[in-house]
Amino acid sequence: MRITQNHFYNRFVTDQQSIKEQLDRLSQQLSSGMKIKYGYEDPQVFTDALRLDYEEHSLSQAVDVATDAQSFADNTDSVMFQFTDALTRFKTLLIQAANASNADNNYFALANELKSLKEHFIDLGNSSINGRYLFSGTMLDVKPLDDNGGYHGNGEELRAVVGAKVEVPYNIPGEGLFFGEDLNVNRVVTTNVALKRSGSSKPVDSQTVLGEITGSDNDYSFTIQGRRSDGSFFREIQTLSSDATVDDLLDRIEDAFGSDQVEVNLVNGYINVRDKRPGSSLLDFHLYGEEEGGEGTLEFVRTEGVAAHVYANDVPFEKMGENLFRGNMPQYLLDGGGVATRVTKIRETTRADLSGGVTFRIEANGEELSQTITIDDETTFQEMMDDRDSADTDSLREILENKGFTHVEVTLDAQGRMVVKADGLETFRLYEDRDASTVPKVLFNANDALTVDDPKHDFFAAVDEAIEAVENGLLYPDGKNGALGRNPGIENAIARIDHVIAHMGKEHTKIGAMSNSLKYAVERNETLKINVQTLRSDILDTDVGEASVKLSQLSLNFQALMASVAKIENLSLVNYL
Repeated sequence: MRITQNHFYNRFVTDQQSIKEQLDRLSQQLSSGMKIKYGYEDPQVFTDALRLDYEEHSLSQAVDVATDAQSFADNTDSVMFQFTDALTRFKTLLIQAANASNADNNYFALANELKSLKEHFIDLGNSSINGRYLFSGTMLDVKPLDDNGGYHGNGEELRAVVGAKVEVPYNIPGEGLFFGEDLNVNRVVTTNVALKRSGSSKPVDSQTVLGEITGSDNDYSFTIQGRRSDGSFFREIQTLSSDATVDDLLDRIEDAFGSDQVEVNLVNGYINVRDKRPGSSLLDFHLYGEEEGGEGTLEFVRTEGVAAHVYANDVPFEKMGENLFRGNMPQYLLDGGGVATRVTKIRETTRADLSGGVTFRIEANGEELSQTITIDDETTFQEMMDDRDSADTDSLREILENKGFTHVEVTLDAQGRMVVKADGLETFRLYEDRDASTVPKVLFNANDALTVDDPKHDFFAAVDEAIEAVENGLLYPDGKNGALGRNPGIENAIARIDHVIAHMGKEHTKIGAMSNSLKYAVERNETLKINVQTLRSDILDTDVGEASVKLSQLSLNFQALMASVAKIENLSLVNYL
C-alpha cells in the first residue's frame, strides 16, 4: 500500500483531534467535578442523574413538610400538657367542693376559680402557631372556640405527605377533643330524687322496705320505662308490696331492661343504671310509683314544669337563649352509634316500625297548632325539620312560618339534639301523637334520668355543669330544686371530669405518637436523601484520581504524536541516498 503525503496528513489530523477532544473532556471533568456537562455526552448517566435529582428534591420536600408538621404536633403536645394540668386542678377543686362542711363563701370562691379555669381551657383551645389554630381541624384560619366554649372548627385531620403514598396525621381536631367518643366507657344514668324514709332526711339503703319510704301499708305500682342499649323503647308496670325492699325494686328494673344488659344499684338514695354494653349511648330511664287504691305517689325523676309521672309527652324543649330551644334526646344511629345528621333517615335511629306513618303535634307559646307533621320510613331529618318535597305536607319550619314566626331555623346540633330558633318563640314542644300508655317510636325530648357518664363526652357541658353545681353548693342531684333539677351535682361531676381527663389523656397519647412518627419520617428521609446524594455522586461526579492519570497518559501520547510528526516532516530524499 502506498502511503501518500495526503494520507499521512489526514491520519495525523484525526489522531490529533481525537486526543485533543479527550484532553478537553478530562480537563472539563476535573474543573467542573462532573463526568458530563450535556446530556448527549452520556445519555445513561444523564438519565440516572435526572432521576436522582428528582428523588433528592422529593425527599427534601418531604423533610420540610415533616419538620413543619412535627413542629405543629409538638406545639399541640405542649398545649395538651397544659390542658392536663388545668384539668387536674379543676378536679382538685371539685373534690374540695364535695366536702359537705364548706360554707357558702367557700363555694363562691371555688366557683370563681373554676370559672377562671374554664376561661383558661378556652384560651388553650384557641392556641395557634404561625397564624394556624391547633384545634380547628383543617379550618386553620378559624378560631375554634367562642367565649362560651362553642366549637366552630371541624373534625378533619391534617395529614403530612412524608413519602410515596405515605401520609401521617399531625393534629388533634377540636371536634374529637371536645366532643369525642370513648368506646370503652359505659353509659350511667341516675334519678334526681333521692329515696328517703318517711319523715327523715337520711337516704335509704338497699335493704329498706318500701313501707318505710312511702309511709303506707298499700302496694305500689311502679311504671318502668325508657330505652335499652339496642335502641328499643319499653314500658312495664310492676307491683310491689309495702314489705318489699329497695333491692326488690332494683331487681325489677334490671329485669325490665334485661339483667344481662344493665346493672342497677343504689348510691346515696339515688338509683343508678349502668349499661353493660360499653360504647352505647342509647340507654334511657324513667321511673314512677303510684299507690294502689290510694293517692300516694313516689317520685324518682323530675323536670321543672313537668309532672313527675310523665316520661315522653308534655315535656317542653329546654330554653337555651332568646328564641332558642333544644331537645334533650340525642338522635344516634343504631348501626355504629354515630350521631344523626340532616340527611339521616329517621328510621335509622329507632327500632320502631315507621312504615305506617307517625304523627307529631306541635305546641308553640302555649298554643297547640292545628298542623301536624307525619313521617314514615323514608323521611329524613331534613325533610321533617326544614324542607319537605311533598306538596300536601309541611316541614316544622314551614308550619312555624305559617303561624307567623320569622327567621325560623330547625337543625340538629353536634350531639344530634333538635334545635329550634324563631323570632317570637317563647316556649316550644314537639311530641308524638300517641296514647301515654304506649311506648314512643321517636323521641326528641323526655323527662328522663340524668347522665352521670356517657361514651360520648361533651367537654364544656361537663365543665359548665360542674361550675353550676359548685356555685350553688349542690352535692347531689335535686329534682325539686327548680332550674337546678337537671344538674347531676358535684359528686357526679367528679365522675364526668374523670372521664374528660381520661379522654384528654388518650388524645394526648395520640399526638405524642404522631410527633414520634414525624420525627422518624424526618430521620428516615434525611438518611435516604444522603443515600441518594451518594449514589448521584457515584454516577455523576468525576473520579479525580482516574481522570488525572488518564490526562497524564493522553498528554504524553499527544506529545509523542507531535514529536513523531515533527521528525517525519523533517525527512527529505537526501536521507534515503
